This record gives sequence, structure tokens and C-alpha cells, in this order.
Amino acid sequence: MDLRDEDLTSLANSLAELVGAPITIEDPQSSVLAYSHSLEADRSQAVDDARITTILGRQVPPHYRALLDDAGVYAQIARSHDVVTVDLPGSGMTQRAIVAVRDDTGTLLGSVWAAVPSGLTDAQRQTLLAGAPVVARGLVRERQRADSSRRRTVEVVEALLRGGDDAAQAARSVGLRMPCTALVLASDRARDSVPAHRAGAFVLHLAAVAPSATAAQVDEVVYAVVSGDEAGASRLARDFLARTRGPLVIGVGRTVDTAEAIDVSARDADAVVRAVRRRGRTGVVETVRGVLADVVALRASDALAGYEEFSPLSSLERFDAEHHADLLESARAYLAHGGDVAAAAAALHVHPNTLRNRLRRASQAAGVDVDDPDTRLLLGLALKLRDLDA
Repeated sequence: MDLRDEDLTSLANSLAELVGAPITIEDPQSSVLAYSHSLEADRSQAVDDARITTILGRQVPPHYRALLDDAGVYAQIARSHDVVTVDLPGSGMTQRAIVAVRDDTGTLLGSVWAAVPSGLTDAQRQTLLAGAPVVARGLVRERQRADSSRRRTVEVVEALLRGGDDAAQAARSVGLRMPCTALVLASDRARDSVPAHRAGAFVLHLAAVAPSATAAQVDEVVYAVVSGDEAGASRLARDFLARTRGPLVIGVGRTVDTAEAIDVSARDADAVVRAVRRRGRTGVVETVRGVLADVVALRASDALAGYEEFSPLSSLERFDAEHHADLLESARAYLAHGGDVAAAAAALHVHPNTLRNRLRRASQAAGVDVDDPDTRLLLGLALKLRDLDA
């Protein structure tokens, strides 16, 4: 039987016929890439709990994976060029015969698993060994197709992020309906990338619950554009984080009515992620309106970069350091209580006149008049940024 041009599912079915046993083809992470549907093979062999749960979940269940790992099966597969057999009585898994699948360079691409409850015959062993290179070519073809599809998706997402005519054309090409909202899935730390398996899970989640969504990993984060408003996008995001574990955050941008404006929504989502990270939060979904004060403060801090030495915060810090004073905390309390001297003094546990003297000293000696609107704006912004870092 010539198997060279068959897809993975057809390969699994053909191998099941030749081996006389149910077959699964798995990747190195134990995800199921294909499995046999051959009724003749399935009738002739017992289909156990391990096979059923693996196929239903498209992944070897954690408890079976742990059993196999403890038995050294995965290590054997990684180093062996022969068929590996495993028998774990009482585990719910009948005897298995496994052959590694490698490309021409010897890189492990996956493995073929056959359920052989009566033991492996020499003929079955030879068939599995002969079939492994054929499966390898099939996996390489599938990977190439997947890579090509992934590149096309990344190109579409990048076009959407540019906004304008490019975004409009990209939106039409994938049937993205308006209005729409951009999301960003990111690690909770700026220096870390979203792991590939979590990025893939997010893309699959959106494909399942929002078929018109377009999503792809771009550099360290995953960008997604979904049809619908901010509230709907937030629900999709929260549902994903509820299903997965990991140090992740999701920023949700504003809803836009045209594809040309998707870049605006994406910039919002980026800014939300930056604000959430600055607070040290994790496992959260936030919208631009939910963290607007932080977003605006961080954007203002970019504009103030290079002018820090002239800020009222720096002036008060220098004065306090040189004179062992408490002018900064006094000014902070005064602003925090909306200019109410009595309330601010109570918070500081000092007499109101003491606070008035400190504020007068801040104005006359340090040059920081907290009753001046511009000074209050700059000082309040600097304190807001200080709080974000805290």
C-alpha cells in the first residue's frame, strides 16, 4: 500500500489496517495529531480508557502522562530507533508499542502509538518501523502547511495593526465584521514572551468561541481582533484566563466602528497591558476605561522624560534630603485630601498649623506652591507614577 501522499488521518487509518491495531500519532508534547477510525482494527482490539480519553481531549491526560514519564517511556522514545513497548497493568492502559518519528536530521517530530493488548508481533514491529519515515514526511508536510497558514495570519494581523487602508483590506480578506475590538495577550512581565503553547491555546479559544476573530503571535505578545464591543471582548478574554493558568494579562482596547481605526484600539490594548504590568498585577483582564488614570499617567510620563530634575517632586525630595524635613509627605497628604488642611493634618497626626507651616516652607524655601494649579498637576502626576512603581 502506497502511503506517501496521504494526510495524517489517512496515514493513521492505513497503519491501523497494516498493523492490525488502533493507532494514534502524537507530537512531542503528547498532543494527538491524528488517530485511526478503522472499524476493523478497532473491533479486533480492545479500545481502553487511555485511548478514549486521549482522543476526546486531543491530548494524553496528565495522569497517564505522569505514569508513562515515571516509567521512563518518553526518555526511551527520545533515544531509541527501535519500537518501544510499555505495559502498565492496572493503569487502564493496555500494552502499547511506540515508534519515534524523526526527520532527516534526526530531530524528533512525534511518535506513533499502537494499542497491542496481546503483545507486539515481529510483523507489527516491522510495519511500525517501516511506517515511521512515511509518517515523518507527513508531519513535515503538515508543519509546512501550518507554517504557511501561520505566516498568512500574522501578515493579516500586522496589516490590521497598521490601520488605514491596509487594515480595511485585511479585514475584508478575513470577513471581519464591524464594530470590532482589539485585545493583547501578554506575559505579566515586560521582558517575557507569551509561551508558544499558551499563545496557541488563546488562538484556538478564540477560533472556537468567536469564529470571525483574527489572532496571531507578533513578537512577545498575541494580538487579536474580534467582532463586537469592548464588553464582549472582555468576556471572551476572562473566559480564557479562567481556563488557563500562567502569569498572563489581557488588555482590551476601545471598540471602533471601522477597520481603518483598528490600530487605535490596538494601541489602547498595549497601553492597558503596560499599566497593568506597572502595577504588578497578573491573571487579569482590563479595559482602557478601567485603568484610564494609569494609562494617561504613563503616557504623560513619556512626555516628561528628561525633565525630571525640574519637577516639583524632585525639588521637594532634594529639600527634604538636605534639611531632614517632611515637606513631600505633607504635600502628598494635602493633595490626597483635596486641599483640606484639617483632614490632611489628621492623616499626618500633626496640628493643622504645623501642616500650614510646612506648606508655606515648601513654597518659600523649596519653590513648590501646592496651591498653584500647574504645580499641583505636575506634583500629582509625579506622585501617581511613584504609586504605580510601588
